[in-house]
Amino acid sequence: MKIIAVTPQKGHLYRVELSETTVFIERDYAAEIGLKPGMEIDEAGLKNIVAESEYRRAKSRALWFLDRADRSEKVLCEKIVAGKISKTAALKAIERLKELGLVDDLRYAENLYSRLAEANVSKRAAYAKMYEKGVPPEIIKKVLNENETDENAQIKALIERKYRLKIEAEDGPQKVAAALIRKGFSYSAVRHAVNEYTENKLQEEDY
Repeated sequence: MKIIAVTPQKGHLYRVELSETTVFIERDYAAEIGLKPGMEIDEAGLKNIVAESEYRRAKSRALWFLDRADRSEKVLCEKIVAGKISKTAALKAIERLKELGLVDDLRYAENLYSRLAEANVSKRAAYAKMYEKGVPPEIIKKVLNENETDENAQIKALIERKYRLKIEAEDGPQKVAAALIRKGFSYSAVRHAVNEYTENKLQEEDY
């Protein structure tokens, strides 16, 4: 096949028109290998060029996203593929970034859980959030099992911060308890914390 034209495109690409097909090649890579009109490329060579170009684009796109926020492998792959890059190239790029320590699902999950725990998110809700962010179930379970959480303290902190006025209203304890259970806290822990809070309030009022 002969290259007929090499035309700059948006998104750091060259449109490479050949006698039998048209492909889009990453601009820096195209310059590196000297693609220009008149060159002859066989089918195998073109396939390798396209694969290398996609890999470089995938890695560049992944680094752009990672520069803004840490991501799980799954979410990062989805974002790369959304840029019209093959999943094969995306996975290859992610594998390389894992080797460099730039992508690590366990580290990502630990950091995410730490933020969720500080926000007094229940373990059940934390599991759902981490899964939503693309963390594999086995890693989520590992992180949750290795981190002990004082559920009672979390519930008390939420009551003080968010439900203090509601719990003092008529039917307040029942409504607050229902809201906390919906947030993923166990029934027994919620009942204990709500009862303890209301009893302490009554004692303060009597005093």
